[in-house]
Amino acid sequence: MSKGKRVTLVEKNKKQEAKVYTNVINKRGKKHLRFIVRGWKKDGKWQKKQFASEADANAYAASININLENQGEERKLVLTSLNDKQVRAAENVFRELGNSYTIEEVAEFFLKHNRAPDFSIDILDGLEIYLNEKAHEGVRPVTLKKTNGVLRAFAKYAGDPLVHTVTKESIDAYLKTLRANDGTSPAKRKTWNNHRNEIASFFKWAGVRDLTTNRPWTLQNPAEDVLRYSNDRVAEQRPEVRVSSPEVTRDLLTYAMNYKGGKMAKLFALIYFAGIRPDLETGELHKLNANPSLIKLRAGRIAVPPDVAKTKSERPVSIMDNLKPWLEAYKDFPLIPVNGKNDYAHIRKQFDLQQDETRHSFISHHVAVYRSIADAALQAGNSETMIRKHYLTFPTKEEGEAFFSIVPDMAKGEAVIIKQKFDKPNALRAI
Repeated sequence: MSKGKRVTLVEKNKKQEAKVYTNVINKRGKKHLRFIVRGWKKDGKWQKKQFASEADANAYAASININLENQGEERKLVLTSLNDKQVRAAENVFRELGNSYTIEEVAEFFLKHNRAPDFSIDILDGLEIYLNEKAHEGVRPVTLKKTNGVLRAFAKYAGDPLVHTVTKESIDAYLKTLRANDGTSPAKRKTWNNHRNEIASFFKWAGVRDLTTNRPWTLQNPAEDVLRYSNDRVAEQRPEVRVSSPEVTRDLLTYAMNYKGGKMAKLFALIYFAGIRPDLETGELHKLNANPSLIKLRAGRIAVPPDVAKTKSERPVSIMDNLKPWLEAYKDFPLIPVNGKNDYAHIRKQFDLQQDETRHSFISHHVAVYRSIADAALQAGNSETMIRKHYLTFPTKEEGEAFFSIVPDMAKGEAVIIKQKFDKPNALRAI
């Protein structure tokens, strides 16, 4: 090798890749560290570029390698409002994303799930405002109680975060913690849907613009993409509808007549033979107890006004002929006696009653006798579709007639099934 001949450090057949090398140079008697980028060709010639800053050298090498990966496409001179640091950051983002996502998709996702609104509030503080507004709109207390319970449970699970920071994943995780009554099995799909819907409704409301509450508190609803089970999937887990037979109903009412002086007999007669919703705390039964004049015995009907009915629609309930003697015999008894909630639970447990078995029994036996789903729907305050799907079983006409022939025999202290015709109304009385 002749003296002074230059030797290249890059082999001719070496794969092109820009790398950073260090080099020390003497300048005016002082040593300076420089960073050399080399390892790629342009117009068939190996290239190199020198930098005083290692960061600049690494950024330049990265840009060269991006061009090499893109089949040798050269960098282009463009007019941009970005500074050098922002340009390098954008190039690094492109390199990290590769072909998986576009930078627009990434930006849209980030802004949707992380951008803060002008006003921030945590879930529990927002919940108080939400409940107050719903109460002002006339939402029933029992509904507000359920909403409060669900959202407080979710807030506790998630650590009461700011509303706009809640994610789909945190809602999914919360719903998966829900358990059935046994404390170990996953909650039923209906429970999942109920909790999911309460959370979704809150976040939908939180995203509505309203200056009086400084909303929106969030710019997206994280519950939108959370699973909601179809009605068919929910129905697969619904327990089989059970109806009390005339004999079971008679035995239960006999028990009620002899339980603590008959204090629960009037209540059970009314929910069996009028189909009143048996909610002792806030529902129809509770409101009838507070307004006994709504039970118009002489007129033969129970007036259920909108503020009493669950559906907020007025409905007249005909007092069945066999219900009259029960109401007459126990006219001096309150509908819901002192400690009635515990006594009601005791009798239900004694006879293993399902939650809505008394309404199921009323509706099914009513249809069996009168062959009219429409009339049963009017009496019970349900739609015909709801009755067909959830309430209706098919007792025989004879069973229906026996059910509506159960009256109190006050002398014997028991309920009895009497013989009667259903072609015309009968004036029954306590025996």
